[in-house]
Amino acid sequence: MNISRLSIQKMIAITALAMAIPMSAQAGHHEGGDKKPHSEMRRHHQGEMGMLKKLDLSDAQQTRIDQIMKQQKETMKATMADRRSQRDEMKSLVEQDAFDAAKAERLIAQQQDRERASKMSMLRTQHEIYKVLTPEQREKAKVMRAQWKEKMSERRSKNRDEAAKPL
Repeated sequence: MNISRLSIQKMIAITALAMAIPMSAQAGHHEGGDKKPHSEMRRHHQGEMGMLKKLDLSDAQQTRIDQIMKQQKETMKATMADRRSQRDEMKSLVEQDAFDAAKAERLIAQQQDRERASKMSMLRTQHEIYKVLTPEQREKAKVMRAQWKEKMSERRSKNRDEAAKPL
C-alpha cells in the first residue's frame, strides 16, 4: 500500500481536528460558546436573589448579605482564573507529542480538589446567609424553595417529553 506524504498529513490533520472539536465544545460553555448552561446558572442565581428579595429583609440583614456575597464573588473570581489556567494546561497536554499520564492525573486531581473547595465555599456562603435570616424568614424561604424545586422539576419533565417526541 503506497501512502503518500500528503495523505499522511491529511490523516494527521483530521485526527487533530477530531480531537479538538470535543475539547472546544466542552470548554465552549465557559467561554460563551453555549449559552444554555450559563443562562441556566444565571436563572438559578436570580431565583435565589429573587427569593431573598421576597423575604422582606431589614437594612441590616441586606447589608450583611451584601457583604457575604461580595466575599463569595472575590473567591469565585480567583477560582475562575485558576480554572482558565488549568484548562490551558490540559489543552497543552493534549497537543504534546507524547502523552504525560502523570501530569494528566495531577491536573485531574487538582480540578477535583478545586471543585470540592468551590462547592464547600458555596455551601458555607449559603449557610452564612441562612444565619442572617429570622426564623419566620427561614420558614418562608423553605416554602419558596420547595415551590421553586417543583417548578423546575415540571420544567425538566416538560423538556424531556418534548425532546422524546418524534420529529
